[in-house]
Amino acid sequence: MKIRFTYLLFGLLFLVLAACSNSNIDDRLVKKWTLVKVDGFGPDKDKILGINNIYFDLKDDETFTGRWYDQNNMTDFIEMEGKWLSTQYDDKIDLFLFYGPNQKKSIIFNISKVEGDDMTMRISEIDHFFKAK
Repeated sequence: MKIRFTYLLFGLLFLVLAACSNSNIDDRLVKKWTLVKVDGFGPDKDKILGINNIYFDLKDDETFTGRWYDQNNMTDFIEMEGKWLSTQYDDKIDLFLFYGPNQKKSIIFNISKVEGDDMTMRISEIDHFFKAK
């Protein structure tokens, strides 16, 4: 009986470790994504919006580099480097980016669609369209 319990305990431990290791990323996201369009804005705003300048390079080792808006000045951009993970519930995907010293800063994005080399993020009720490059 004691041996059977030990095997059960090891089996449970294995399942927990398997669930924790590398399960926090969605392989469809492992690409370099570049912002190509922001819904509702024309080409006259491309430079301000960071079209072809904002990107996320999500790697399969759960690290990333990227460029995003500076929260203190929306016309400037910040370079980011750190760790990433994703969660999925039903059709909703959340992308978590941890950056800065010791990855103490974070940003969460809601991804509404990922199909091949196209990704759409919904940010402040505005669709942001990314292409894998």
